[in-house]
Amino acid sequence: MSDVRASGPSGASGPGPSLLVRGRSAWAEWREHPEDRFGVLLFFVVATIAVSSVLDAGTSYRSALLVHAMSAAALIAAARATALSIPGRRAVLALVIVALGVMVVLALAETFADDGPWRPGRGASPLWLVLAVAVPVLVLRRLAQHTEVGARTVLGSVAAYLQIAVAYAALFLSVDAWTGRASFGAPLSSSDYTYVSLTSISTLGIGDVAPATDLMRLLVASEAVAGQVFLVTIVAIVVSSFAEQRRSRPPASRPPASQP
Repeated sequence: MSDVRASGPSGASGPGPSLLVRGRSAWAEWREHPEDRFGVLLFFVVATIAVSSVLDAGTSYRSALLVHAMSAAALIAAARATALSIPGRRAVLALVIVALGVMVVLALAETFADDGPWRPGRGASPLWLVLAVAVPVLVLRRLAQHTEVGARTVLGSVAAYLQIAVAYAALFLSVDAWTGRASFGAPLSSSDYTYVSLTSISTLGIGDVAPATDLMRLLVASEAVAGQVFLVTIVAIVVSSFAEQRRSRPPASRPPASQP
């Protein structure tokens, strides 16, 4: 028995388009029509969480540069996916370039001057906190405009939920840096703040790192409440609407049975 293989458009046999070709095609499509493509945003949000969980952005500007680069990519992806106006996207890009430029200068200065005024201030920056908060705001604003719930709406909701945890982690770090106090009883790394934020928004409540000041207790509690409100309202509504729309679709027409 002969072994027949599927052939491509040119007639040559093969398994189909390679992963690189598919990646280039998806990238080109995202560049041409980025609206509501929250998958790219979700990738960068998860990448930000992963990088900030491994690197301590509070002790080195070089580590902070990598973490903030992931956050910057997430913001740019959010600006494109939410169909932000061209002036708005240009303003976002300008802010990102300025912020990254400052971080590059500080990272270079830290490399060549181990002592002196170039030591990192725990990686806290009001600008990065504002940029982190802007991502879920943009996404939720876009999702409110959706008249039909689909898979992209679900991806956008998940991305916004995880980005809220990123924003709270940046807020925790900033509060400790600006007040000069150990709000959790001992100095923490930026990866610790990410860990606390994720366990707080999911109400996991492990308790190995607990807030020690009234302000931090309020912030941690507010994140837990915000996370639960987000899940029981926005995510629940999106998922239920998505399932309802799938059930209400008419079944695909079947081809007539062939006559003997």
